[in-house]
Amino acid sequence: MADESDQEMQNPSSIAGEVDQEIQNLFTRLDEHYAQLEKKKEVLENAIRSDIEALNKDQNEARKLRQGLLHRSGDITSSLESASQNIANVKQWLMNRNALESDDDDQDQSNNFSVLIVDDDRLVRETNRRFTGLAGTQKQLRMEFQEAKNGKEAVYLHLAGASFDLILMDFQMPIMNGIQATQLLRQMGVKSRIVGVTSESDQQAFFDAGLDNCIQKPLNPAKIAEFLTVSKKRKRIVPSQA
Repeated sequence: MADESDQEMQNPSSIAGEVDQEIQNLFTRLDEHYAQLEKKKEVLENAIRSDIEALNKDQNEARKLRQGLLHRSGDITSSLESASQNIANVKQWLMNRNALESDDDDQDQSNNFSVLIVDDDRLVRETNRRFTGLAGTQKQLRMEFQEAKNGKEAVYLHLAGASFDLILMDFQMPIMNGIQATQLLRQMGVKSRIVGVTSESDQQAFFDAGLDNCIQKPLNPAKIAEFLTVSKKRKRIVPSQA
């Protein structure tokens, strides 16, 4: 009995050693995470510094061009040809800057990625949203989410004009299941990538309804990541009337 009691009661120094080791492991993990954050912070600071320098350069150029115009407008001896050339230079500079800013806006928009999660289970929707968000973060995407509790809600969202880059469509749902909803969305002309989410082994009927891909439950970030491909947002196309 004494031996069994001794085995049940661990040596306090041994317990303390295990606790110390666990604390040390946590310190290491925190230090690694902190170092990663520092690297990200440095990258962002460099990017911001570069942007500020570019803005200052543009301001200086705009100021010089404005002064040149002011000088020309007040100089009655300047030739018409010279003034016209000065005006043309300013117009060209403004056109170039507008084009560059437009490209920057397009680049910013290209990182946006919208996802519609369709599932009747609230916990499943939250889990799928979290996994999709993690996958999007790894791809440096700005994720936008919307949810629907059944296929009917998903259809109504599109009827209201919504569009998404990706639709995660559950198979079994009340009111309107995934097959029915996918069929209706395709008939409406929805071109979004629709990925079925199911535990069913027979997925052919789901694909026949218009799926692009199908994922077997349970989901995880790795399964979702391959479908987070940035492209031009797919708009709802109204089918032509025969």
